[in-house]
Amino acid sequence: MRKDFQLIKADFISIVPILKEIANKIQENLNEIFNEVEHIDRIGCRVKTEQSFLDKTLKSKNGKVKYENPIQEIQDLIGARIVVYYKSDVDYIVTEIKKYYQTVEQNKIVPDDVMKFGYEGLHLICFIPNAIYSSHKMNKLIPDFFELQIKTLYQHAWSQAEHGLGYKTETSLSYEEERKLAFISAQSWGADTMLQELFNTQKENRR
Repeated sequence: MRKDFQLIKADFISIVPILKEIANKIQENLNEIFNEVEHIDRIGCRVKTEQSFLDKTLKSKNGKVKYENPIQEIQDLIGARIVVYYKSDVDYIVTEIKKYYQTVEQNKIVPDDVMKFGYEGLHLICFIPNAIYSSHKMNKLIPDFFELQIKTLYQHAWSQAEHGLGYKTETSLSYEEERKLAFISAQSWGADTMLQELFNTQKENRR
């Protein structure tokens, strides 16, 4: 049986300092791994905000709450992101990540229709390295996994803007506003594709 909402809230608040400590260590570790790697724009790691967590706990599916144990089931309480220059960099980053982190899930998110444009990115669910997690494992509230997103510059820029304009808005978007978001997404996809083609051409010319 699911806990009372206020107890869930109190549990989350109680572990936020530990989650932030873990997130900082994950970011330091990722910075060390990719310190000499080209084409990386930024690496970040954050803890989900209290409001975002609480909003997610209220989500329902088929008339029932989606998460019976939100702290253990919501996969991005700790979320890391690596932003790269080109689409071709994504596979390399994934290969390197798997040398250092045990992954339990990999999901490439793309629109389900070739005529649609929207959120894109590659998401990995990774176990927190034992060197980081071991000192906290006695606290049963602390999850042993985190979400890692790998995005291109344009995927990152679009998702950040869309998160505020569409995903997080308190009012529904109009048809015209949704069309504008779709247009921006299409432009981002096109820019990513053109940059990759230009990079491939320059790389071939240097051979």
